[in-house]
Amino acid sequence: MKLYWLLPIAVMLWGCATAEMGRQIKPEDVAWIQKGVTVRSEIVKRLGAPFSEAPDWLAMKFQSTSTTTTNKEGEKQQSVTTTTVEPINKITRALYLHTKSEGGVFVGIKTTQEQFWIRYDERGVVQDFGLEPGVGMNAH
Repeated sequence: MKLYWLLPIAVMLWGCATAEMGRQIKPEDVAWIQKGVTVRSEIVKRLGAPFSEAPDWLAMKFQSTSTTTTNKEGEKQQSVTTTTVEPINKITRALYLHTKSEGGVFVGIKTTQEQFWIRYDERGVVQDFGLEPGVGMNAH
């Protein structure tokens, strides 16, 4: 008779779960960051290591130089062009993620992901940063 009470409770507990990954960062957690002043080491000390950090190719500016040489041998002309493209500024983007899933084990799952990103210059000084609220996904 006791097993009849345990089964519905076990099913209810098994059907509801919450899982979190990463650290949740709120606006008040990053209010101290100043563009052009705060450096990477200060942020890592307070927030920990980011989820990922990589060159931010879209924010970089590049310089292109071309050199053309022409050789004249009789009537034939040969032209060689060499182009070099180098980044003027090396921008890095660090990303902190917080993912939270709630709901049933197989159905009714809602997952949200919040992102905090920081853009550093080549010296590790903050150039820009932003907090993007959770984007939700549902599984039925």
